[in-house]
Amino acid sequence: MKFVCQKNAILKELSNALDFTSQRNTLAVYANVCLVLEDNNLTIKATDQKMSYVSEMTVEGLENGSTTVVCDKFLNIIKNLPESDILFEDSDDKIKIKPEGTSIEFKLRTIEASAFPSLSFGDEGYFKVSQKDFTDMINQVIFAVSDDESKYAMNGALLEKDGNGLVMVGTDGRRLSYINRQISGEIPDFPKATIPSRFLNLIRKLSVGEGDFEINVAANSISLRFGSCTISSSLIKNDFPAYRRVIPENQSKVCIVNINTLSDALKRVSLLVENKYKKVILEFSENKLTVYCDESDVGAGREEIECRYEGEEQRCAMNYTYLLSPLKVMDGEEARIEFSEPGRPFTVKSEPVRDYLHVIMPMNLN
Repeated sequence: MKFVCQKNAILKELSNALDFTSQRNTLAVYANVCLVLEDNNLTIKATDQKMSYVSEMTVEGLENGSTTVVCDKFLNIIKNLPESDILFEDSDDKIKIKPEGTSIEFKLRTIEASAFPSLSFGDEGYFKVSQKDFTDMINQVIFAVSDDESKYAMNGALLEKDGNGLVMVGTDGRRLSYINRQISGEIPDFPKATIPSRFLNLIRKLSVGEGDFEINVAANSISLRFGSCTISSSLIKNDFPAYRRVIPENQSKVCIVNINTLSDALKRVSLLVENKYKKVILEFSENKLTVYCDESDVGAGREEIECRYEGEEQRCAMNYTYLLSPLKVMDGEEARIEFSEPGRPFTVKSEPVRDYLHVIMPMNLN
């Protein structure tokens, strides 16, 4: 195998591929990236057994062939080369890396491409969703996904079809985030899928915010095609919690507050909150919301902000990060906080209401 390509072109592809390799696997080939050259087309493959990446790029092909090379070393070498075209040549179980017009030369050991696992992706049933819509959905739920490995079923976000819309839900048992985004194109029926949070974060990283994702959801995997790239991941098999039971239907008390004002107040008051519990108190009274923390050895913080609220005074305790996270991703200027009583779940929405909501379980006041 022998080809020439520009440094920055292959650097981008290898940076993406690295996220799909595994440095811990007992089989060394899973730390490698597979390079396959056919004429002027270079295919780059990576997998850690659970997730896979395939991308194609145009190079100046000199001799067809294939090999695999350890991805992180390969990437770091190329990062530190001068800006120029680079010659890559594979022979005698080594790949030579030589920037043209320089005296620099590196050689890395390779593993033959036949040792690299075959990668499969969904063949049929792909549907289109704009990259912006799908990344918006991920942004609205990803922070609510549990990182507790003992709650394996909650270590990803649920994706399911709802008429002409896509529903995505994340929860860690103490909070829940939900979005139902209407899609312009036709969506085929597909099985409910719990997508691992690591894969969702990689989708966000790879998205350019323009164009479409072509998505295929199978019984055990999800695949996305976009540009010259295809990525896939196995799904979490455990049953996702029955989330619809958690979303309150009728809540009589409503507080409408400016998002930035409430966010700033939470950030300031939280400076004196104990890190272990992250508890702040919210006190609702006539057109006023008071945010404060309990007196501690360090001190206490308190701030009053304007809001639109009518009714009897109410007081609740809440993990301030559970409220800050949805406020960061909301559209518009105002948030709508709905509740029925202090000990019951709170619902946080945008004002006016959009296609997402966030449910937060309060903490004990005492």
